[in-house]
Amino acid sequence: MRAILPKLIAGANEAITVQSLPSTEVSTSLFAVLAGWWRFTNRTAEALIALYDAGFTVEAAPLMRNLVNHAYAINWLADNGEDGYKALVDESYESRRKLRNNLQALNWQLPDTVDIGEAPDFGHTTEEEEKRHKRLRGELSNFENMVKAYGTPMMYPVYRNLSSFSHTTDLTAAAFASFDDEQRVTVYGNGRHDRLADFCWMPVPLLQAASVMSPLLKGNPMKKQISQACRDLGLPDDLVAKRL
Repeated sequence: MRAILPKLIAGANEAITVQSLPSTEVSTSLFAVLAGWWRFTNRTAEALIALYDAGFTVEAAPLMRNLVNHAYAINWLADNGEDGYKALVDESYESRRKLRNNLQALNWQLPDTVDIGEAPDFGHTTEEEEKRHKRLRGELSNFENMVKAYGTPMMYPVYRNLSSFSHTTDLTAAAFASFDDEQRVTVYGNGRHDRLADFCWMPVPLLQAASVMSPLLKGNPMKKQISQACRDLGLPDDLVAKRL
């Protein structure tokens, strides 16, 4: 498993750099998001490997959450196409709007160059279109909704556990300190939990992302590598979640 990770990352980096033209009918704007997320996913994996090699395992859990989330989001966006892209545009605008309002409420002096753009208007003409748009926004903004929609609800508890190391919880404290029955506190130099299960799971989101992205590139450059990696790891040939 340890030997496969850098090969997958290198294969993805080469594919997106050398074979950057999509071979299917994907708009430039949509492909740019997919390519950016894929690059982010692979660099996150590189960062995780570096952290694990340096002994930072508990501290790496938030990055593992990002890796899992983005791998699923790549599949979600490719599957939903332009409708998914519109949901992303709308959700992103809403995030910028809320941030601007927060800053203004606190009397931050914003430069005149700060412009969050106009609220998107996609001209939905039917109630069904509007309902689909809201559902897609809900899936994008809530990982539980996304994995349920794609028949993999078991991934949400994994995400929740990883989230416990992104927030101020007792788990982040317990990883580095404990007390005994005599109320003596012990502080540890390194995390008491190795989180190696996260590291062992890392090839799965990388393969999921590559399985979506490679067919969008000319010649499907990672097809053989993905198949070989799945065989070597004893994984199914198709790791891409399908909408229910």
